[in-house]
Amino acid sequence: MVVTKIQAATDVKIITRLAAYIRVSSDSEDQLHSFSAQYRYYNSIAANSDDTILIDIYADEGITGTCTEKRDEFNRMMNDARKHKFDRVIVKSVTRFARNTKDCLEAVRELKQLGISVYFEENNIETNKTEGETLITLLGMVAQNESLSISKNMRWGIQKRMQEGRYINSTAPFGYKYIDRTYVIDEQEAEIVKQIFDLYLKGYGFLAISQILEKQTGAVWHKRRLWHLLTNEKYIGDTLYQKRYTTDTLPFKLKYNKGEKPQYYVHQTHEAIIDIDSFNAVQELLKKKETPYTPPTEYAFTKMIECSHCHRVFKRKVINHKIYWACNAHDEKAENCPIKPIPETAIQNAYTRMFNKLKRFSKEIISPAVSQLEDLIIKKQCGNQQILSARTELIAAREKMNQITRLHSNGILSADIYNAQKKEIEAKIMRLKELMTAACDTDGIVNTLDKLSDLMDILNEHEVMTEFNEAVFGLTVEKITALSENEIVFILIGGVEFTETVERR
Repeated sequence: MVVTKIQAATDVKIITRLAAYIRVSSDSEDQLHSFSAQYRYYNSIAANSDDTILIDIYADEGITGTCTEKRDEFNRMMNDARKHKFDRVIVKSVTRFARNTKDCLEAVRELKQLGISVYFEENNIETNKTEGETLITLLGMVAQNESLSISKNMRWGIQKRMQEGRYINSTAPFGYKYIDRTYVIDEQEAEIVKQIFDLYLKGYGFLAISQILEKQTGAVWHKRRLWHLLTNEKYIGDTLYQKRYTTDTLPFKLKYNKGEKPQYYVHQTHEAIIDIDSFNAVQELLKKKETPYTPPTEYAFTKMIECSHCHRVFKRKVINHKIYWACNAHDEKAENCPIKPIPETAIQNAYTRMFNKLKRFSKEIISPAVSQLEDLIIKKQCGNQQILSARTELIAAREKMNQITRLHSNGILSADIYNAQKKEIEAKIMRLKELMTAACDTDGIVNTLDKLSDLMDILNEHEVMTEFNEAVFGLTVEKITALSENEIVFILIGGVEFTETVERR
């Protein structure tokens, strides 16, 4: 036997797919200018490198860094990371990335697990180095304390205004408008408020009131909304401050005040819509009549089975102590739909058989589809000139916005011309963003790929079924179509469809 050694290639160029994250935390001119500068800067990094491709720039404007939930672009970046769209993230500093230590570390750890490094320029931290996470923790804690201090000062000011009866929430309740830091009655809405109180005092329940209002207004009036309206002291001109409060620690959460914080009741803070006697009478009736709402029980097949004949959903019913799922149209009148009720056990057995078949042949059925989708995504992501051109135009549009803002602030540009140009530039920015999204839109493909990958994972993780598994069913099936009482189609996540015979016993 002759063994020939093939030397490893030494000149293979490794291309790094780069993503940049930008966050500007206020609307000031300087920081908007900084925003555009960062856009240009990160574009130039890729343009001046032979081994780096800029995949995308994720940019959040005017949003707090204390919580990742409100940062759409940050969340989009994390979702793209999970889809393996890039290899490295570059960001100006830890404080631009997150002011919450917990969120910062969770994001960095997840990115590291995905094989993606993060480089914080100002802090000179690269997360693929061993000491990186320790430094991020320390810097993140400093930034978090800064956020807590700012938040504490703001809440102290609000608390003081509450104690003095001067605090007004800018979100006006239904029936009012917020004008010049006070609540002014909206006559049209106020008439509806009076009608609701009057109907309830006359004995109408929430269901009857909601039906009347929906016919009048065309809007949906849920029980919860009516309850809040009927119990709101603002309709008698008073204000109860601090019904809800924000927690003192990160991440900040809004909670209902059940005695944890002091409350302040102030009389006559604004004009009343309802008289005090009617309001008190309604409160007494609410105590006597209303009970908490409990939602109906849901089963594994609730709203999951659709009739192929009339497109109505199937409902659960018990016939002779046996559970069936019946088409609503057939159940109302047999002549309306020919598909008869199907035993629940028959549907369960059909799913069990289908799952076991799919588990056995998944490599032949699903694996090729996954590979094809992965190849398609890579082709769409790399070298898209349309995205690069749109990104350059976007930077120019933001620069122009900064210029007219400065001219207007200095009194050189009139308000009319400024507003007209601002509106035109904003429309262009919106069009460019839509163009960029469409040009590199792999979300539909990635979504299908993710679902198929999830399906593969589920098939690999679970053993062959000997009986129906409701949890696995819920994870794998999006819908069931009943072709007849003897044949059904399972539509699985990722769009895979399987037809199974219903075996009646």
